[in-house]
Amino acid sequence: MPFQKVGDVKVHYHVSGEGEPLLLVAGLFGDLHNWKKTVPLFEKDYKVIICDNRGSGLTEAPSDQFVMSDLADDAAGLLTELGIEKAHILGWSMGGNVAQEIAINHSDLTGTLTLMSTYTREPDRSRYAIEAMLHSVLEGADLYTFNAMMQAWCSTDAHLSGKLYRPARRGSENRGEDLRIINGYVQQKRALDAFDNRERLHMISAPTLVVHGDSDIMVSPYFADELVKGISSVEQYWVPGAGHFLSSHSYAERVMQFLNSHPLDNLSAESEKKPTACQN
Repeated sequence: MPFQKVGDVKVHYHVSGEGEPLLLVAGLFGDLHNWKKTVPLFEKDYKVIICDNRGSGLTEAPSDQFVMSDLADDAAGLLTELGIEKAHILGWSMGGNVAQEIAINHSDLTGTLTLMSTYTREPDRSRYAIEAMLHSVLEGADLYTFNAMMQAWCSTDAHLSGKLYRPARRGSENRGEDLRIINGYVQQKRALDAFDNRERLHMISAPTLVVHGDSDIMVSPYFADELVKGISSVEQYWVPGAGHFLSSHSYAERVMQFLNSHPLDNLSAESEKKPTACQN
């Protein structure tokens, strides 16, 4: 998969399919491989762009701490470098925070906005739990254990029914790689800690779809309602019985219905008709 230079960041990305551009933004600690079951469902009708955020995957960036708007600038810059003038933006979990920043700071690039399993601010219970998970690795646990704990928080009882945790046997030679990866995760977590969009939701003008599992314990359904109350042009879709992780098939049809109802050509024409602040 190729890389694209965006400012001082070397973004690892992949493009597949034909049609209107659709950017998929991964969540906390995720990378473009998180979309392996989603891309085949959308690439038949859309040009799907996926990438690694700073702090995860293969994207290369300076070691300085970043904030959520930096991740949004990386993604928007990638679209621009690819010659894309407007795209549908879809973000899951922390990727929904990035997507909100794209919609606010790069509104000209944003056709529609789909926010899945996301929030306007980090839930306190999740903040506490994830901080403990990160420290467990820094104090000696391995990434296998870390990922198992994340699975427990992001899955439902039904998904974990009958499953037992089986410790992985990993040698000490993996320790250095685990620490390299976890340090990137820590930077993403710090960006998440600083994110709070409650007073800026009114700045989102793009047609928006909020998708959320009604059994999500990582991000309570309350946070989906908060998004809906704060965004002017919004639709809501509940995935029954779903936790924080959403099966691609559980939302793909509803998302495509939403995207198809807002063609980018129509949105571009509408934005050109809107009067500017200096017009009467």
